[in-house]
Amino acid sequence: MTIRIPQGRPNKRFMRYVRPPVTEKTTPLFPIRPETRPMRLGIDVESIPQPPADGYLTGFLTRDEIQVHLLMPKGMDQPPDAWSTLLDKPMLHTVDFTTVTDAGRFMDAAEFHITTNTESEEGWSVARFFPIFQQFDEQTAPADAPVLCLDERHTAAAYAAGAGAVEIDVIVTNRAVAGRTDVGDNDIVVTVTPDDAVALIGHYLRVTSNPVVAIERGQLLGGGAWETTESTGTIVNSYLWGVTSAMTFFDFAAAHAAAAQGGPVCAEAFNSILIRLARAACALDHMLAALSNPLDKRRSDVVETAAEAFDRQLLYLAAAFDIYGRLYAWLLDTSKDHKTIRNRSLDSRDFVNKLVQKQYDETLLDDVIRLQKYAWVCKHLRNHIHDGILQVVPQPGRQYGNATNAALMLGRIQHFAPEAGNLDQSHYDDLGVWMAEPISPFGPQVMSADLATAGFTLMGAALEYVEAFTRLILCNKPNTMIAAEQAAAAKESTDETVTDEEDRAPAPSRFLGCVEVPLGHVDPEPPERAKFHRAMFGWHPASMV
Repeated sequence: MTIRIPQGRPNKRFMRYVRPPVTEKTTPLFPIRPETRPMRLGIDVESIPQPPADGYLTGFLTRDEIQVHLLMPKGMDQPPDAWSTLLDKPMLHTVDFTTVTDAGRFMDAAEFHITTNTESEEGWSVARFFPIFQQFDEQTAPADAPVLCLDERHTAAAYAAGAGAVEIDVIVTNRAVAGRTDVGDNDIVVTVTPDDAVALIGHYLRVTSNPVVAIERGQLLGGGAWETTESTGTIVNSYLWGVTSAMTFFDFAAAHAAAAQGGPVCAEAFNSILIRLARAACALDHMLAALSNPLDKRRSDVVETAAEAFDRQLLYLAAAFDIYGRLYAWLLDTSKDHKTIRNRSLDSRDFVNKLVQKQYDETLLDDVIRLQKYAWVCKHLRNHIHDGILQVVPQPGRQYGNATNAALMLGRIQHFAPEAGNLDQSHYDDLGVWMAEPISPFGPQVMSADLATAGFTLMGAALEYVEAFTRLILCNKPNTMIAAEQAAAAKESTDETVTDEEDRAPAPSRFLGCVEVPLGHVDPEPPERAKFHRAMFGWHPASMV
């Protein structure tokens, strides 16, 4: 039978989908950049009396996409001058709360007003919170958590309740409650530090498909104004630049693998790893965006969207680990066909124990061994996707209050059971594991992981692991290469004929150990733009900063 591949166009094409508009002024039916409202940031001016001089937050506060609200304590009539100078007629909210004792009462709740002032109008809203919940927070706080007094917790509750009443998305503060897991009111309206606010803004820009990362404005002498913008060009670049912003050695390897004696096989593999890490980060962004929706009437849609995004994140991370494992096995012996290498992955304990540990001094492997465990977790979650479904359900995040979190059910995965001995306390804590309420009436409690925490931890650990492994293989020659070089030198000095057995010896790539790091070397500070993209990306763990 003769097969004829047509030229110019296929013989059949699927046609039932809406095409792009004919003119640029017409909005696409399903725009890549969706219509979204501005992000509402509430600035706690008592703890941040002036726009931060350090970091990158201040540069975002005058953008049209960011709506800034100033949260002022009782007794403050006007915001600090520095804020009035930066912002053009900001919206002002006075939180009329000092202590629970002085607050009004509505049954068991503390009640107070939050007064809103704009250029043209003034109004007020009622806010309430239950003081008993802050006592529960205090009693159930981890033993090693920095101590917060009850007044600090009550103030945080008042600001969260007030911010919720005036529809603020995020509170930016320098108070000690920022980002604390043991502050239940962070489940109502989250509080973040100025630096973490930059990461939240970066997430917002990526999810809304906005590649413009910086805008500067100023006044011209004699009248008029100027404006400059900085853009990544595409959201794809936003992810790629974000991934490599804290990965100096991996960035070098991905950019120069072929030139650094890695060849086209190496270059293609590093590019594939980079793309999969970027797609995993994109999936994490989508998961967190889904979780910003209320778990009420459409909870099934919210949970399914978040769960599907988490599945994608796992699949892309697992693919990156697999590609890197096969690449390293080939680099140790380039005489093999890299396409035939199987069962080599960075997520495998055997890969580290039986292959990597034989090649390097044990003192070089601390980070690789530590981080491999998170890749192992990722692998088993990925395998469970193939076996069935990773169950995600809404669960109360605490034993009190009504805040609900998306929880990943781990009870049926025997590898993760404490008695299996595969994970230690730090792993369970990092993954946000707790014993959740029974799924069915009268059922047992179920070991679960907070979905957002698990996604964040696995993403950060994957980035750190890939960077640590890249540094290891770039800066250190494996024992296989050292042995090959010694054998070659010995043959050259004796002028011996190469035997068939010696000819079949591994042929390691000279890419391994191609970077020489002097004794006592200290890594230089990354470029300013790398710091900026790292701050906006937000998924690199603190240990990489």
